[in-house]
Order: sequence, then C-alpha cells, then structure tokens
Amino acid sequence: MQLRMHLLKGANGLLYLGPLVAGMSGFGWGMVASFTAIFVVWLIVLRPEQWPQGWRDWRSGMAILSALTIVLSQVALIAVLFALGRGIGAVAGFLPVLLPQVPLAISFMAIPLGRMLWNAGEAAERGLFLDDAARAANAPRAAAAAALAVVPLLALADDAPDAAVALAVGDTMASPTADLRLKALAAALARPEPSPERSPERSHATLRRALILWATEPEVVAPARVPEGMALAFAIADRNADLLRLYVPRALALIAAFPDRVADFPTPAALREMADRARDSASFRDLPDHIQADLRDGLHALARAIDHALAAAARTPAEAARDPAAAGAAQAA
Repeated sequence: MQLRMHLLKGANGLLYLGPLVAGMSGFGWGMVASFTAIFVVWLIVLRPEQWPQGWRDWRSGMAILSALTIVLSQVALIAVLFALGRGIGAVAGFLPVLLPQVPLAISFMAIPLGRMLWNAGEAAERGLFLDDAARAANAPRAAAAAALAVVPLLALADDAPDAAVALAVGDTMASPTADLRLKALAAALARPEPSPERSPERSHATLRRALILWATEPEVVAPARVPEGMALAFAIADRNADLLRLYVPRALALIAAFPDRVADFPTPAALREMADRARDSASFRDLPDHIQADLRDGLHALARAIDHALAAAARTPAEAARDPAAAGAAQAA
C-alpha cells in the first residue's frame, strides 16, 4: 500500500506539472478551462465519493453548490500554478517553446496512470477511500515521528516544576499530530506489571498531571483536536487517586458541556471497574474514607453521564423530539 501511494503521488504530480509548464511557456489564461476539465475528470475518477452519486442527488441545491465549490477550487489551484510557472519563467529568464497540447498532455496522463494505481470503485466496495488509504500508508512514519517528538517530555525529572512541565507539554502538543503524540505518551507511561527483577519505575507524576490538564481543556475537547483524548487522559491517570481526583470533575463538566464528544471519553465499564477496584490501589488506601467514597461516587457519576450521552447520540431525531428532557435541553441551548 505504501508503494502504491508513493507511485500515485508521482502520477498526481503530472497533474500539477501541466499548468506549471503552461505558465512557464507563457500561454494565455484561455487554457485554464481545458486544465479545469482535466482536473475535474481526475477528481471524478479517483475521488468519486466527493461528488453526488446519482441523478436524484444532483437535483438537490446543496449537491450542486458542493460540486460548484469543488470546480471553483480547481480553477483557483490552476490559476496559482499558472502564476507560479510565469514567475519561475521570469526569474529563470527562459521560456520553453512548446505546443499548447504538450502541457495539457502532461496533466492528462495523470488520469490513466492514477486509475491504474487506484480503482476507486473496488476500494469503495471495501469501504476504503483514497484519503483514508493515504493516511494509513503514512501512519507508521507519522507514529514514529510522534514517538520521537515526545522523548524530551519523558526525560523530564519527576520533581520538575509544574509550570515548566506544563509549558513543555503545551509546546510539544501544539502540533497537527497532537493525537499521535498523546497516544505515544500514553503508551510510554503505561506501567508494566510489577516484577521483582525489574527496577522501580519512575512515576512521571508531574508530567501525567500536566498531560491530564492539557487533554481536558475545553479548547482541546470541543473541536475534537485529539480523538479519544479523554480516554487517553484517563489511562494516563493510571489508577492514581490524586490524578483521578483532578480528572473526574473536569470530565464531568466536559461531558455535560460537549455530549457530542462522548466517543472521546473512556467507556462506562472502564470507569465502573476503576471505582470497584479502587480499594486495591495504594494511592486510594492512603486517602481518608470519605474522600475515597467521593472519588468512587464521581467515577460512577461520570459513567452514568457517558451512558446518557451515548443513549442520546443513538436516538433518532423523531425519538429525540419525543423526549421532553432532550427538547428542554435543545430549547435551553
């Protein structure tokens, strides 16, 4: 799959090379229409899921508007490539002398080559689309890069100042791959089973606290910057009572504010298991009985809130309209 995606990128490069060469050759903007037709055909062949699928779909105004938006975006892209080509030609002081059909042929070749490398129809039958395949092909490299990026955080001393660790976490997670970085940190911080032969593990308590605070910020949860981020933060708490006391109230507030993000939270079963096994943890036993009880109650309350959000997400619009509580919440919103 990786090799196919790399070859497909090369084939797609021909698509963009055509307008670039046309601009370098000094051809007029009249060729933009021809290139637009080629680009649109390329999209139809390789990304048919972006277009209305039948005559009935084409009759809807939203479908026509969506298709028009795609076409206009291709016109804008071609215009940029033309301008870049002209700029390169002006800077180089060299304008290649070519027939107008040559740059058009360069772009057109991307269509049959792309079709040979990617059969969109067969892939769609398996529930696979080009963007998903490209992400899957790049996943191992992206995961490796994310694991490398979080090494400095894991090297921080356990007694490092909270402010310094929070700043380092914020800088590291300010990345488009924040989800992969948080997953890498959760995996690295997962404690192995205790063993007499293994040296004591570092607690990373300050780092865990900073990560939980970062992952449970509304500006991270609301836009779904980190899929399953709340579940990862729960895993990072690692049965530690102090960290769970930090996590649970924030999670309760977040699930109430953003119930549509329920898929990012831990499962109710995992929360209930944590509450039921709390007495087995040394960090719980060190707390007064009433604080232990409050924390167990908080975990059960969070599990119930997630159950409710899952049930609400599963309701059809008609069922939601018949639900007085849901209707009241919608009016309040």
